[in-house]
Amino acid sequence: MKTPKLQVVASPVRRAGRPRRAASALDNASILQAALALLEEKGEAFSMRALAHSLGVDAMALYHYYAGKEELLLALMAQRFAALDPRQPPFTQRQGPQWRLLALCALYLELVSATPYFVRLMARGLVEQADVAERFTALFELAVEDLCRDKKTRLRGRDALVDFLHGYALAGRPASETQWHASVSLILAGMVVTHNAV
Repeated sequence: MKTPKLQVVASPVRRAGRPRRAASALDNASILQAALALLEEKGEAFSMRALAHSLGVDAMALYHYYAGKEELLLALMAQRFAALDPRQPPFTQRQGPQWRLLALCALYLELVSATPYFVRLMARGLVEQADVAERFTALFELAVEDLCRDKKTRLRGRDALVDFLHGYALAGRPASETQWHASVSLILAGMVVTHNAV
C-alpha cells in the first residue's frame, strides 16, 4: 500500500499555461454542415481559415478532407442537389412524364432558393461547375426523354428549360411562386410542335 506522500507524487502535475482544448469531433458531415452555414453568412468572404475557426480546429485539418475551397464548394453543391433524381420519388413512373418534369423543376427551384449563393458562384465562374452542370443536364434530359422521341428537339427543349430555370433562380424569384409553370408549359408545347413538324 502506498503512503500518502507517494500517492501525491504519483498523481499528474498540472503544467502552467492554457488548458488543452478537447479535440473536436471532425468529420465530413460536420465540415459540410458548418461550411453551408458559413457560406450563406459570409458570401465571398468565405474561406477555409474561417471555416476552421468556426469548427474550432486548425486550418490544416480541413485539408485532410478537401484539397481546397473549390473542392469543398463542389462537395457542398453535390450534397445539396443530391435529391434531384427523376428516377426517385417524387418522380415516380406512375406519374406522367410532364408531371415528373414539373416536379423536377419545382424541386430544383426550391433547392436553389434555399442556397442562392451556389447559383451566383456558378454563374460568375467562381467555382468549376462542370460536374454540377453535367448532372443537371443529365437529369433534365432524362426528364424530357418520354416527352419527345426526336433527339434534336429533345435536346433543344432541355437546354431552353435549364436556361430558363437558371435565369429564374438568378432573378431571386421565390420558389413558392408558380408563374414559372406557364413558361415551362410553353417550352414543352414548343417541343411538341417542333417534333410534329419534323
